Amino acid sequence: MAHPTPIRGLGPDSELGHAARRILAGRLADVRKPEARLADGIDDDAVHDMRVATRRLRASLQVFRPLGGLTKLETEVKQLQDALGEVRDLHVQALWLEDVAKKARREKPETRAGIVSLARQRQAGLKEKEARLRKVLDRWTHSTVPRLLRKLDSLDDNHRFGGRRVKDHLLWRVRRVRKRMGAYLDASDAETAHALRKDLKKLRYELEIYQPAFRRTLGALLEVLVPLQDGLGELHDADVRLEVFERLAAGGKPRERKAASALLPLIRDGRAKRSAEIARELQRWHTEDIPRRLSRVLT
Repeated sequence: MAHPTPIRGLGPDSELGHAARRILAGRLADVRKPEARLADGIDDDAVHDMRVATRRLRASLQVFRPLGGLTKLETEVKQLQDALGEVRDLHVQALWLEDVAKKARREKPETRAGIVSLARQRQAGLKEKEARLRKVLDRWTHSTVPRLLRKLDSLDDNHRFGGRRVKDHLLWRVRRVRKRMGAYLDASDAETAHALRKDLKKLRYELEIYQPAFRRTLGALLEVLVPLQDGLGELHDADVRLEVFERLAAGGKPRERKAASALLPLIRDGRAKRSAEIARELQRWHTEDIPRRLSRVLT
């Protein structure tokens, strides 16, 4: 995952309004970098990078929402994020099927035709999602971006950027992640994994936003979040894949049902491996007492 552009010159005593203007401008610039690569075609890497950047921009809009006038803009950024996500999810499925089809050519040639047919289905659905993304990108470029830039000029708040309110909120976020971890260890199903993944992402993005308010103390701890977040992302991809192919195995055309049924053991095995990796990573969090270390930095 690409790192956000560092925002230089901020500290705990910076005015909140000034910090909001600087951070939102930086996050907006990060969204617009991959946007240029989508001008001539829907590039997979550009879609992924722009989707991650919109998540960070949304997190910043949510953090600075108390300054006023950002709620509608955040809704519009979410629409862009959702359109990017629909395309990205199909890209991931199509790439996975392409890789599986190559292996099936050698190991299970009788199922390869069905896998290729499934891949074509994904590609057919992709055209519709890409057309929708084009429309959303046009609205984003010509409407949302100019309004967001105008709004930045009016953001003002003379509270301290690194004040008590910020620390209390981040401590609440750490406790929430810790609770989600406990729920996942009790039942590592798709719903608990997805809930943990979402809250971990929010914690990471908010820690990135407020990192200048804590000098350098958060840098190393931010890096600790990455392996767990990446593992949960891969687990989520496996859960989405499992749901899609279970449905295809039940209701697709005969050749596609056969291919989907043949792929399900592979998907389940992959999910089990991801789940075991996450269990090991959570054990490391417990052994190194990472949530307590995070809380100590924020008190």
